[in-house]
Amino acid sequence: MAVPDYKLSAVLCGHSLDVRCVAKTKEFCILSASRDRTAKLWHPEGVKDFVNVVTYKGHRNFVSCVCWLPPCEAYPDGLVVTGSNDNTILGYNLQDGATQVTLEGHENAVCSVTPGRDSGILLSSSWDSTARVWNINAARNAPLILKGHQAAVWAAVELFSGSYATASADKTIKLWKKDGSIITTLTGHTDCVRDIAVASNETFLSCSNDASIKLWTNLGQCLNTFYGHSNYIYSISMNPAVANGFASCGEDGSVRLWAGGDCVRDIRLPVHSVWSITCLDNGDIVTGSSDGVVRVFTKDPARYADENTLKLFEEEVVKMQAASQQEIGGFKLSELPGPEVLLEPGKADGQTKLVRRGTNVKCYSWSAAENTWNEIGDVMGAPPTQEGKTMFQGKEYDFVFSVDIKDGAPPIKLPFNKNEDPWVAAQAFIHKHELPQVYLDQVANFIISNAKLDSQPVSSNGFADPFTGESRYVPGSGAATGGRAPPAGADPFTGAAAYTTSSTSTASSDKMLIPHDAYIRFDQANLKAIFDKLKEFNSKVGDGLNAMTEEQLESVVKLGELNNTYNNETISILKKMLGWPKEILFPVLDVTRLAVRNKEINAQIFDTAYGPSFIKYLLSLLAPDNLPANQMLAMRVLVNAFSDLPGEMLVLAARESLLHSIICFTQLNTNAQIAATSLLLNLSVALAQQPDSVELADCLVQLFSKITDNEAYFRGLVALGTLLMESPSKLQIQTRVVSNPQLHNRLKKDSGITTDPNYAKIATLSQQIIRLL
Repeated sequence: MAVPDYKLSAVLCGHSLDVRCVAKTKEFCILSASRDRTAKLWHPEGVKDFVNVVTYKGHRNFVSCVCWLPPCEAYPDGLVVTGSNDNTILGYNLQDGATQVTLEGHENAVCSVTPGRDSGILLSSSWDSTARVWNINAARNAPLILKGHQAAVWAAVELFSGSYATASADKTIKLWKKDGSIITTLTGHTDCVRDIAVASNETFLSCSNDASIKLWTNLGQCLNTFYGHSNYIYSISMNPAVANGFASCGEDGSVRLWAGGDCVRDIRLPVHSVWSITCLDNGDIVTGSSDGVVRVFTKDPARYADENTLKLFEEEVVKMQAASQQEIGGFKLSELPGPEVLLEPGKADGQTKLVRRGTNVKCYSWSAAENTWNEIGDVMGAPPTQEGKTMFQGKEYDFVFSVDIKDGAPPIKLPFNKNEDPWVAAQAFIHKHELPQVYLDQVANFIISNAKLDSQPVSSNGFADPFTGESRYVPGSGAATGGRAPPAGADPFTGAAAYTTSSTSTASSDKMLIPHDAYIRFDQANLKAIFDKLKEFNSKVGDGLNAMTEEQLESVVKLGELNNTYNNETISILKKMLGWPKEILFPVLDVTRLAVRNKEINAQIFDTAYGPSFIKYLLSLLAPDNLPANQMLAMRVLVNAFSDLPGEMLVLAARESLLHSIICFTQLNTNAQIAATSLLLNLSVALAQQPDSVELADCLVQLFSKITDNEAYFRGLVALGTLLMESPSKLQIQTRVVSNPQLHNRLKKDSGITTDPNYAKIATLSQQIIRLL
């Protein structure tokens, strides 16, 4: 069947972050929900324009979904309903945006809201692995809970048969009776099932991360499977303009129009992700995407956008497609396989594959032990190199050295640019390859020698802090203070010296300290002191908790040695000890922050079973009424969680709560200040290029008024400078800084301090930030 040619009709700008969901309401109005914590109502004006007439506010986190609930007994005018990552559902008056209903009960982010077939019935689904059926006419009654999935429930709808259908990240679809009992479980998709759409009185459609769409009967029989997308499919909507037609969208940045089981149109958008799609009653198609824009496409030439708008849209699409033609390791991006290739098992342990994800490329490695592909990281594009430069992992370097670390093992590549600090490069190299810290001096001097840099003196103990240029603590050598009393910044438990901002001759006023592009962590420790303290506190364990044997304590402390072997029983013991009373908890937290540097331990502590509850526990330790030592060490654990992907992902997922906790601190001692700014620095490295980095900048600006320690201040400035250089919302961040007189004046003052050598790096960094403002 022929499908009319669709062209861009309108571009609706107003959201500041991703538009995660679009929906329709009466009179061809559009609803949109965004990560900017708002939903909006767009009313048609004239032939093809839309105007934002109402903005719905009230959620404390991202608004992930929106729908229109038609008039019912309790709300004769109907409701605009939104779900959020704050775990709540809100219902608003359509016209004035006043909040009418608040529904609570989900234990994690709400990811879909959909009206049922009966008046006043609302279905919701959540990351808490459940769907719920609410009766808005009797909102105080407890909802019906559909519980049985093993992972997030991405969508829930009511079929014409009267049963409910739910789609889950556990790769299944479940059909439910009205009483909440399971009818059947549908399998067939090989990855997360993201959305469901009722297709007819007898059938429904599902779409999945496996890049397929399936047609099912209401009884659960799969009638057909449709292929057309090259990546995850996020949303699907029936198209009333085409008999049995529907539209879909996904991670390949496209909208696909379907008729008779065939993909008959492909509309490309200039975005990475098209998150949501809905079809209006007049056949127009509405999308919400990762660039924060709502777009309307139409088949009616009378509603086509003007020539200039169409031309600009086409140019943006061409630019995006050109980016997809970039070469990665000799392959065009468009020639690389999509995520469906990961459905096939690897042929050998350690085998790697490059996988196209939109206009991004990710590298995966096959783990024979886990029988799965593990994501290693992003692969950057490789434009032509400048003369004299060497390309390594998508970036240009002045040098790429081959370093022999172990006899019989292949050399490891060490990239370096002349404008880098050799100590920073050496420390990054050590962290990346999990080498002993004692290699720092050798690696740094290797760089200095082979790059033929001017001789750079090292500090008195032969080592330099790669972050500040000052003396560092060397594991096994005790405090770096040479027998003196620990400095004010010393760890109150281990006595190890803290970082300081004092300048040495390695500092250069011309060196750019920002942006920072590697995670930092807390490596210093006195394991003997930790062991002694654990033995002392072990004798005080009460309230039904079993004390540990000395042998068990020794095995737990050894988890703090980065390359030490361990067994799973020791991890279990550590988890039990994390349940010790808070008054004696801090040495256990100290072991934990050392242990999570290990890749395998990081994976166990931050796995999907234990990790989320552990993160919540750490957040509880940040409460203002908790012990300062617990607050400080909980933040150090969170800093070191970035040592590997599982910890990094869980910390990033909890960043809203983390930022809130840090803002709520009223008074912080020196070590806690350093821990807090270190955590914010790691967050800035992770989020610098994300639009929602503004919230992180807000936290930094507020925290600066409570910072008295120079080292903590320095780390905070590095975090702020990184955001100012790399954030797509840098103009908003600049406004935050400039509109804060206390911080702005302090930056101006510090940038002029040139006579105090102990303040050199703060002065240099302040000058760099002032230039960015």
